[in-house]
Amino acid sequence: MMKLWKNTQNLAGIGLVASAMALSGCGAIDPETGEERLRANPYNSQMSKKIHVDRLTPVLVVNFKQAQGELSDMEKGRILGFMDAQKAPYGSEMQVELPEFDDPERVNEARYGAIGAFLEDLGFVVTPKVVKDGLQNSLRVYHIKYVATVDPSCNGNWTEPDGNRFENLPLPHMGCATASALARMVVKPKDLVEPEGIRGTDGERAALSISNYRKRGTTSTGGSSSEGN
Repeated sequence: MMKLWKNTQNLAGIGLVASAMALSGCGAIDPETGEERLRANPYNSQMSKKIHVDRLTPVLVVNFKQAQGELSDMEKGRILGFMDAQKAPYGSEMQVELPEFDDPERVNEARYGAIGAFLEDLGFVVTPKVVKDGLQNSLRVYHIKYVATVDPSCNGNWTEPDGNRFENLPLPHMGCATASALARMVVKPKDLVEPEGIRGTDGERAALSISNYRKRGTTSTGGSSSEGN
């Protein structure tokens, strides 16, 4: 009985070794083509999906009346509609076309100042933009925005045909949920391609809090000691 058990154990071990060799040595054979199927490896089994960040610059042309530098109510409404359509967040950068300030009546300077002041009142950061093709009686407003989109393969059909998957590869849509969630959660898509550096901190407020805390502690200690005496 003991000999028979040992032989069975040896046969089982041989079977395991043979199976391991078969798995590591070659892949499954396609019965239709007779060729070896694609097998999973560290290079084609990655489930990461890329996030693409595109830089867009929508443009609005702001019109002025002849020889006038004031911004009309109609143009103000067009600017508000443009910002609303672009979903421009508070504090985002807006570039305003910088005209030449060589006109005797200084109309160009007044027009640039009118647009810049209106945008700053709305909470945007205004920077000048020099262009080569100046327009007549109008200035352009450029809104720089970054849009994050997920790998195009995540927008396709995620269904798979029925049948055995001998390749042992992850499904094509693996990783799409994580990438889509990140692309939608990030406040500034620009940070994914051009992250901001570490800014300096102002320690004055923290130092003032510690100073007040120590003053209160000294007063409290002095009061308790005087009461005890």
